[in-house]
Amino acid sequence: MADYLAINWGKTGLFGVEAHVSSTAVSVKRSFHIEWPEQLNPVQDPISSGSWLKNEFAKLSLSSKNVLISFPRHESTIRLLEIPDVPLDEVPEIVQFQAATKSSVPLNQLLLDFLLLPAGVNKATHDVLVASIAKDLHDRSVKTFQSMGLEVISTGISSIAAAEWIAHTDSGNMAAPTLIVNQVDHHLEMSLVSNREILFTNSTSLTSEDRNATEQAILTELNRFLLVCSSQLAGQKSERIFLIGEEQAQQEITEKIAERFQCAVEVLDPLLNIKSASGDFAALEHPGVLAGPLGMLYAQVEQKLELIDFLNPHKAEVKPDRRNLQIGLGVAGVVLILLAALFLTQRRISDLDDQLAEQQKIQRDLDDFLKRGQPTLESVALIQKWETSNSKALKLIEKIETVLPGTDRLYLDELDLTRSAGQSISRLKASGHAKDELDVRDINQQLSNNNFRIHPRTNKSGAIDAKYPVPFEIDAERLPPPVETKPKSVPGKSS
Repeated sequence: MADYLAINWGKTGLFGVEAHVSSTAVSVKRSFHIEWPEQLNPVQDPISSGSWLKNEFAKLSLSSKNVLISFPRHESTIRLLEIPDVPLDEVPEIVQFQAATKSSVPLNQLLLDFLLLPAGVNKATHDVLVASIAKDLHDRSVKTFQSMGLEVISTGISSIAAAEWIAHTDSGNMAAPTLIVNQVDHHLEMSLVSNREILFTNSTSLTSEDRNATEQAILTELNRFLLVCSSQLAGQKSERIFLIGEEQAQQEITEKIAERFQCAVEVLDPLLNIKSASGDFAALEHPGVLAGPLGMLYAQVEQKLELIDFLNPHKAEVKPDRRNLQIGLGVAGVVLILLAALFLTQRRISDLDDQLAEQQKIQRDLDDFLKRGQPTLESVALIQKWETSNSKALKLIEKIETVLPGTDRLYLDELDLTRSAGQSISRLKASGHAKDELDVRDINQQLSNNNFRIHPRTNKSGAIDAKYPVPFEIDAERLPPPVETKPKSVPGKSS
């Protein structure tokens, strides 16, 4: 069929194999391991990474143009969701909706695919295994290879692809509950398969460097994983456990797992599968890192399990349109209805346009009228405000007009009214000229008679007015109104 590069994409480097895939078998040419240099980050700069990687591929004589990418299980998020039993073409939309409610990351930043599990007995719902991966990580890894002129055919998850590889081995009949365990570097990948369906898969980190501590951690994580999946097994127990890795290195942990879970444990080494063909092979501390790439290669021959593919996710099937005849027969009636509706609509729109134009004209006339009257309204408002704030001062001025003699004996140059803190007028100051000193005395007497207290002021010499030679100044304080007192009644004399 074709030659492929099947690669496990890691943050520190690439692990992969180059193989020829025919319609019946996979022939591996070589395996390889390429570490990223410290100064190069493919996630941030895929173009530069692709240029560097192209030279590395040339050194290894890798010439295949088709690429299969397997992402480590810990780079993805997998959830088990429950959806109603709906037609298959509605499942993708419901999965999208359910995933949006569960995910803390917006869906436009993720790529999704799912595995639809069989409906349970007497259940009206389906379990769905929903896998997601950061869109940025996925797209930049794909772009790295595309910048090299390569074509990415499929992208998946290493733990699920490893189950596909085991399904192609001689002992890979996974009709009964089967547990797959694969230690890849400092991560433990676990998958549960039953009736050739992947029920769940998980990954956990192994931080200890001590072998005994690591083996104890593996047993603990297996216990925890099977406990989480117990509801899916419905009381069944795992009948077989596949441990991926080098057989001699896994001997002690194999015995401990068999003793703990009381089931058959089988070790599968991907390097043994690869070395069955001729070629060059890289020495690997954890050969299980190649299980995912091998599974993606064997899926090109025959897919025995349903797989996750972020590049080609499950979609609703497009049903053929079988209504052409009915549409053709109804086209004439639809056209007539549309024409009638269009005519009525246009007529209604025309009427509404006329009404709108008339209302706009009325609105413009009103706006013009308001603009013309705006200065008058503003003047009235200012006058009202002035009158309101100075009403007491105006009353006092009216009072003064009644006090001052209405003759030509004197005139005022200045008049000053002082407002007290209580918002009343309490002080009157004025200056002017009179024809005679008696006129000035007469003014002061009039003010005193009208409840003003006169403060003596020295008349200052000012401008000389020949007709009114006597300058004068007035300083008067208005007194509060006198309090009326009722006369005390005199008791009558008794006769």
